[in-house]
Amino acid sequence: MSSQEMIKFDGTRTIAYIDKKKKEVRFLNRRGIWFEDRYPEMKDLWKDVDAERTILDGELVIFKDGKPDFYLLAEREHVGDKTRAEILSKINPVTYVVFDILHLDGKDLVDLPLIERKKILKEKVRESERVLLSVYVIGEGKKFFEEVKAKSLEGIMAKKLSSSYQIGKRSKDWLKIKALNSLDCIICGYTLGEGKREKYFGALLLGAWHEGKLRYLGRVGTGWEEKDLEEITAMLKKIETEKNPFDVFEEEPSVLEKVRWVEPKIVCEVKFMELTEDLKLRAPSFQRLREDKLPEECFLEV
Repeated sequence: MSSQEMIKFDGTRTIAYIDKKKKEVRFLNRRGIWFEDRYPEMKDLWKDVDAERTILDGELVIFKDGKPDFYLLAEREHVGDKTRAEILSKINPVTYVVFDILHLDGKDLVDLPLIERKKILKEKVRESERVLLSVYVIGEGKKFFEEVKAKSLEGIMAKKLSSSYQIGKRSKDWLKIKALNSLDCIICGYTLGEGKREKYFGALLLGAWHEGKLRYLGRVGTGWEEKDLEEITAMLKKIETEKNPFDVFEEEPSVLEKVRWVEPKIVCEVKFMELTEDLKLRAPSFQRLREDKLPEECFLEV
């Protein structure tokens, strides 16, 4: 059976649990963290759903001038203060771009073919200022990808119309095709900062899974603001370890002298120019932390 292709926005993957009777909306990320308090503008999402209880899958996106802005989204992702969250919800509100429905009024839908779930989704969820249904095409994947690429969007997802929804694991029937060179990497260590950055880390040591092994992909030393340095340094110090977590690792001895290893628990997104022959990232630049990604989901696909 053929596939459908949809736009992959640079957003935060979000499972929405909606109870219309209770007027309740809860958001869960891939790490099992509830985080709806960060997005008070979504509290009335239940109004856009024609069902008593629903579970949806989608991504939270902030659009600026018609394009997703992940810098603004990154600012929203790390707000813990409710007052600050309320202020930002009015300045830079998020949109929930929904692409799947998993549960409807006591009935699990995950075993239904994608094409049937899409039909139910369209019947039960209305678009509003809070919600968009993901745009997709059938049978025009190449043309669609070129259009997405021309607009400098992240890429597309290609999914078989007959595919079920695989909970908590990768599906061979779903394929992510990126238009930009970006990668979700595991932070496995850091170098000590120098000069003005002596209180912080200097660079992050990045890795991803490749052929069943955690492989070293190089260091990233640019792309963050000072508030990022403080936040990430504090996170890293809490998970320091004596053990090198990489299965495949090559680096200069002079660099190793400055390295502090950490448990491979934190995921970040980086953009880069190209992947070298020895599978290193050329000219990587830090983009943001990915709380919605698990380390075991970070694969290097060559």
